[in-house]
Amino acid sequence: MRIDNSSPSGSSGDDPSPVRAVQQLLDHALRQITDVDKVDRVACARYLAQALQIHHERISAHAPRPHSGLAPWQIRTVKEIALARLDLGLAISDLAAACRLSRSYFSRAFKVTFGESPHRWRHGKRIEEACLQLCSTGRSLADIAMACGFNDQAHFTRSFKAAIGMTPHSYRKSRSAGNVRD
Repeated sequence: MRIDNSSPSGSSGDDPSPVRAVQQLLDHALRQITDVDKVDRVACARYLAQALQIHHERISAHAPRPHSGLAPWQIRTVKEIALARLDLGLAISDLAAACRLSRSYFSRAFKVTFGESPHRWRHGKRIEEACLQLCSTGRSLADIAMACGFNDQAHFTRSFKAAIGMTPHSYRKSRSAGNVRD
């Protein structure tokens, strides 16, 4: 049997697609194996190796890159910085810099870790803090709004109602009424 040393994509009439190239290489390898009188194991191995390489390259090119979340030290850093002063604004680029990541990579990793964007997560933490203050202090709604980082009481009331389903005043009344019955 004649050994075909040409590349599968070397001839001009062939389809240059990776699938076709793999098919041709496997065909060449099969012909080498089936000719019992003149088996060329080296040529067969070369054809199989080339076919596997093309296949691997094609799969690797189309495989989605897994996104990993934040490392434990980065999660601690985010929580320390983002929750330290809820009443102050905080840029995502500041959190990203503290985690030693680019802003875009940080945003993706944050979403993988926490399941939501940094802005929405921090907003949720502000609402949680407001709930705690409404139940545990007698501070005015305006004071709680400012302490939790809302622009004013109206902004606080709109955000709180959207998140909890009732106004801060109603929430406070329902919690204080619930404590009396306990």
